[in-house]
Amino acid sequence: MGHSKIFLKNRALGYVSNHIPLVTRYIKRRKENLIVTCVGNSFHTYGCSHFTLLSVSGTHPGEITSLAGDAYHIYTACGKEIYAWRRGTEIKHIYKGHDCTVHTLLPFGQHLISVDENSNVKVWNIKTEELVFELTFNNNHFKITTLIHPFTYMNKILFGSEQGQLQLWNLKVLKLIYTFNGWNTPVTALEQAPAIDVAAIGLSDGRIILHNLKVDETIFELVQDWGCVISISFRTDEYPIMATGSIEGHIVFWNLEQRKVESQLLKAHFGAVTGLKYLPNEPLLVSSSPDNSLKLWIFDLADGAGRLLRIREAHSEPPTLIRFYGNKGDNILTAGSDSSLRKFSTITEILNKSLGRASFNRKAAKKRGRLVEDPLLMPPITDFATEITREKEWDNVAAIHSGLGTVTTWSFDKSRMGEYKLLPEKFKSNRNIVATSVCITKCGNFVVIGYNNGHVERFNMQSGLHRASYGTDKGAHQGPVRGVMVESLNQIVITAGRDAFIKFWSFKPKNR
Repeated sequence: MGHSKIFLKNRALGYVSNHIPLVTRYIKRRKENLIVTCVGNSFHTYGCSHFTLLSVSGTHPGEITSLAGDAYHIYTACGKEIYAWRRGTEIKHIYKGHDCTVHTLLPFGQHLISVDENSNVKVWNIKTEELVFELTFNNNHFKITTLIHPFTYMNKILFGSEQGQLQLWNLKVLKLIYTFNGWNTPVTALEQAPAIDVAAIGLSDGRIILHNLKVDETIFELVQDWGCVISISFRTDEYPIMATGSIEGHIVFWNLEQRKVESQLLKAHFGAVTGLKYLPNEPLLVSSSPDNSLKLWIFDLADGAGRLLRIREAHSEPPTLIRFYGNKGDNILTAGSDSSLRKFSTITEILNKSLGRASFNRKAAKKRGRLVEDPLLMPPITDFATEITREKEWDNVAAIHSGLGTVTTWSFDKSRMGEYKLLPEKFKSNRNIVATSVCITKCGNFVVIGYNNGHVERFNMQSGLHRASYGTDKGAHQGPVRGVMVESLNQIVITAGRDAFIKFWSFKPKNR
């Protein structure tokens, strides 16, 4: 007798990225850059050419706490253990020995450097999995936050600390080479500049220091207006541009020759820009964020500014409602706390689409573009009804919103918010009216809506016009309507209220 397939592994939909910075790798065999993002207890690998999902890793025992990569492996830290993966799906090595959670990884030639929360640094031989040596720092004096390997500095690693100091170590002889006094502010980002001996140091107060490591001199200093610098990347295609990411979701591009802001991408993400990488020798920048999105920007405009080239995203906040669309089971509609409505395909990631975010003025929001925050954003969707019969002809999704009496319409076929906002004329002056239930008839022509004051109203989906009311002037129920349903032949409307009554009405008004 075979085992039950009920509890076999399933596909996880709607995962793109979280707060762990992305990793980019160039694969010679594919002649393509790959992007690796973390999604909790697994990671995804995307191809840069079309942003297609190439592979999903196996599941880790817990949340991934750090991600790194080189030409051969992807390295992940999960708790006290470190894993080396080939082809994004096969575990080749496991490194054990840390006493607490690992938060930083750095491939270093034939070795892998790992740092845990107690600032214990361990150096592993990648192939043999042996611990080569280790360093121990005191968190009270030097708590490691980040590290890099400066170009041409053989066997040397630069550590940044929460206390603001930096230390340059020779790992071959385990010797401290030099201590940089720093700027009395936690170091939050370190990045090697294209120029030898120069590193960019991001600080928690918003400053970016371009520092010459050889002579311990600051070349110049820049200040980011939006606070802590959490990611830095340098363009490598002969343009002297540096990009920095902020907690507010903005990306700033600095002209290093003129030492000023070249351009900005305001609200590039709804969350902090934790991952930021220029692709080698190309005018392309990849960014990721805890808002569950991965974006590819191209810099081909006349003024040198960037535009969005490709995007892979899902809900930036937890879903509020999930339902299958249609009878085939190949599409799922989800509403999120971010006021968006999305379509997910159970077959392939390529067919995933966003129907947009609910706005009181959709046309104005569209003109502003996705990089500008919408001041007229509607509250999250709490319930919706769908019908596939007329999806090609007019709107076929009706959604109710938290605390609103207005019901919005959406088009699944056109993947956008519709033109109509359904609210009876008699309720327009009453802000206490809230829609509580909704149903679309099988023919796709009508939508029936129940409200918190006991009223039940019917609208035409094609025109958005009010067509009927059920019950008396005081409503169909005493108290909120908890459910509405119309049978397949449009003969009977069934309503259920908090007053513990289920009522049957003739589809034509005023008859019960």
